[in-house]
Amino acid sequence: MRFRPGALFVHLLLLLGGLIMAFPFYWMLATSLKSPQEALQAKPIWVPERMKPSNWLKAARLGDSPLWGGLAPGRSVELVFPGKEGPPPRALIPRTPGAFFDPRAEGTRVEVVYREGAWRVRLTNTTEEAFPSLPLVVLWPKEVPLQAPLPPDAIRSQGEHWRLEWVNAVPGALGYLFHNYLEAWHAAPWGRYFFNSFFTALTQVAVGLFLAALAAFALARIPFPGKEAVFVLILATMMVPGEVLLIPNYVLLARLGWLDTYYALIVPWLASVFGIFLLRQFYLSLPQDLFDAARIDGAGYLTQLFRIALPLSLPGLVSYGIFTFLGAYNALLWPLIVTQSPEMRTVQLGLQAFVSEAGSDYGALMAASTFVVLPVILGYFFAQRQFIQGIARSGLK
Repeated sequence: MRFRPGALFVHLLLLLGGLIMAFPFYWMLATSLKSPQEALQAKPIWVPERMKPSNWLKAARLGDSPLWGGLAPGRSVELVFPGKEGPPPRALIPRTPGAFFDPRAEGTRVEVVYREGAWRVRLTNTTEEAFPSLPLVVLWPKEVPLQAPLPPDAIRSQGEHWRLEWVNAVPGALGYLFHNYLEAWHAAPWGRYFFNSFFTALTQVAVGLFLAALAAFALARIPFPGKEAVFVLILATMMVPGEVLLIPNYVLLARLGWLDTYYALIVPWLASVFGIFLLRQFYLSLPQDLFDAARIDGAGYLTQLFRIALPLSLPGLVSYGIFTFLGAYNALLWPLIVTQSPEMRTVQLGLQAFVSEAGSDYGALMAASTFVVLPVILGYFFAQRQFIQGIARSGLK
């Protein structure tokens, strides 16, 4: 095979473009695994401590379960800090901010002893309930060299001590790696949010496909006076920005009493001009002989649509379905306007749980973003072939 420098340059250029396109996704994944201090650090952290396998082995020894950790009633865990004997460190279980009573802080016995060349911090659960996680703060003298049993999630200077903080001192290997994912999942009713998003999006896809197929077939295959003018008029509605229609649509839904219901999330978006245009292009590309033969056999327009046009336009239907699903699943402004109760919120609104006036929890926010975007990525790979065929046949870019 002859070496062609031009082809090599093109491949390297495409590889570089692919890496640039994939970088935001890697940064989201990396941030979802960072500790709070790593996520807020100005200097970029390319490989968080939680991505290092050596730390997984250390975390697996902390907690009752090697995978998910935790501390059962009456059980103890010991954190070993190798080093010379000197001023003793202090250890405490911080109380949850804003809580009047925290069983983990009140019911954990903390003992610090020096034995066999190491400082040992022993934590004992004295309550009757299991702790899935246990935060820990250790004040370590600055003059004593530090060897932590597990990289702390935050290190701060506090007078003559280093303040070492762990969000969970009994994580287990997977609990350590996916700590932000666990925190994000328990921070909001994601099961309800996912149901609302999928129900809204799938209903829009199913009903929208049916309505768009009917309109597109009429504009492509049924002769009637003024057909081109009707098509141009429909296309002209695409020139109206969606934001202009927000207030009229909101007023209409308020008068119908549909606010904070599934009707408000679904009905205004069932008819799609884009879907009509896309499917019409497919129907126009089909041979006229097929429909002539069907008419000779006595087939009506609905029979031609459902038995000839729809099976042959599968790539276009899949493409429109994917576009509709993505638009409904990723919608933020409209659900924010027409819903008030948490039971009607969607996954995009659920991400707001990690943004507050005191700042953002970027680790949990990126973890929540990861499992919100994951169904979309899986759906794309599942329908990738039909999606590419649909784009190619319709000429869309």
